[in-house]
Amino acid sequence: MLENSSIEMTRKQLYDEIWEISVAGVAKKYNLPYTHLIKQIKDVDIPIPPSGYWTKLNFNKPVTKIALSGPVDEIVLVSRTPLSNRKKKLHSLTNGSFSNAETEVSNAEASPALTTTTLPAGEHPLFPSTTMKENASEVAHTIDLPETCVLPEQAYTIYDREILYNEIWLSPLDEIAKRYAVSDVAIRKMCFSLDIPTPPAGYWAKLRAGKPVTRTPLPVTNKPTQKSGIRAGTNSTSPLEKEILSFLCAEDRSVVLSIATQIRLPDENAKMHPTIVAHRKAIIEWKKKQREQEIRVYNRRAIDAPPPFLVDTVSEEVLPRVFHIFDALIKAMEPLDCSLTSDLKFVVNGEPVAVSVTEVKDEIKHIPTKEENLEMLKYEEDKRRYSWASKPKIRKYDYVYNGRITFTVNSSKIFRDCKSYVIEDRLGDLMISFYQASDILRQEREDREEAERRRKEEEHRKEERRQRVNEEVDQTLILGNLSEDYDIACKIRRYIAAVKRSGNLDPKTLGWIEWANAKADWYDPTIAREDEFFGKRDHRMSTDQKKLERKWW
Repeated sequence: MLENSSIEMTRKQLYDEIWEISVAGVAKKYNLPYTHLIKQIKDVDIPIPPSGYWTKLNFNKPVTKIALSGPVDEIVLVSRTPLSNRKKKLHSLTNGSFSNAETEVSNAEASPALTTTTLPAGEHPLFPSTTMKENASEVAHTIDLPETCVLPEQAYTIYDREILYNEIWLSPLDEIAKRYAVSDVAIRKMCFSLDIPTPPAGYWAKLRAGKPVTRTPLPVTNKPTQKSGIRAGTNSTSPLEKEILSFLCAEDRSVVLSIATQIRLPDENAKMHPTIVAHRKAIIEWKKKQREQEIRVYNRRAIDAPPPFLVDTVSEEVLPRVFHIFDALIKAMEPLDCSLTSDLKFVVNGEPVAVSVTEVKDEIKHIPTKEENLEMLKYEEDKRRYSWASKPKIRKYDYVYNGRITFTVNSSKIFRDCKSYVIEDRLGDLMISFYQASDILRQEREDREEAERRRKEEEHRKEERRQRVNEEVDQTLILGNLSEDYDIACKIRRYIAAVKRSGNLDPKTLGWIEWANAKADWYDPTIAREDEFFGKRDHRMSTDQKKLERKWW
């Protein structure tokens, strides 16, 4: 449970901390409820940073720091509101506002049988003399945040039966769920477990319409009066920051999300981004050339110049609107080192993100033109005269642009105009989708580069292997060639030895032996003697290449 203690500091110390780490940072540092801290800061008249202050600071833009007025050394107590105080506030809120009808409800709560209280038309169950709008404002400034219990890596909300009952009948369930940082389904389950009646269907609609409503009293029960539940919103980092842009560092993620929430369409008369202006001129020039070529060339297929981006996907009436959306996005993203290519691709973190824009077409029944009616009349006439008459091809439907546009980011994420919102309302989501797409493209590019690197490595390895095999083949063949020459030399020497053993060694035979030994040395690769007529023998060559042939010159 939160300790019911107070933090003592001077107005100057609190002022310095607020302007150094923000009000949210102070609340997190001292484990204080944010709304309660804001109220206390306003009570002691300490100025807080205005909207956009921290974003400008992140981009090193000039900011204005509001000076602290009044006594700077005055001691202030920043306290936490205990559960008992919340109960007292709710009791004073209900008891001071309920009239005789509330007394009847209290009496009914003491008895097992349930009774209901019917309120006059236009009156709130806790504030009979005020309207719903005034009640919401009063409740927001009177009821503190729910009490929490912080454990390692998890926080729990303490639900008090009496407090939750009064809150349920003060505000709609979805608003109560936001205060408890859970879903409305979780609040309904908690009400069921604590035996708390909830407003029936149509209760708030009747109240807003000024019709009489009935409040069900809190029944007597043997169930516990308090329960704890997991608090979903205790972490200072939102799920959007954690999951959607998890590939960015905390500082970059914070800046991107901050800018995404502040994108606004520029004024219609404001000067557009130079790249968009150049692209708009390119579209005008292309259309002009197309009209000229259509006049000169009968066959439209002869016009081979590809249309610029957006020419054949949206109408001329919607084109300025699309340009304003692109202009708002690039002007917000340029301070983050993003850029726009000539074909209007957003370069985010070095990755070009393609955006396709299409305008929806309505299917309407085609009304034949005067020429088409004449063709049909001619067809009917020919049909009566001849059996081979060919019916003209006249379309049944026309497809007309209706002004609703669709943005598709990287061929995956789609944003379209609908009944609930238009594209201009989702500029921040578009910007975030660009960053998501850039990360996907980065991963795909890195995967392609890695696959290409592996492919080249495999090719290099195969080439090295091939070269080594070929070298081995060559060396082995050379070895065989050398051994063949050596065998020939050995055969010659064995034959010379046999001639010597024959004993007939006349001068002619001795001369032949000397010549034969020289030829054996010429054949022997270990001696490689040079011959007078044949020169040096290339023992590495194959037998066919070393074959002796007669000369015919």
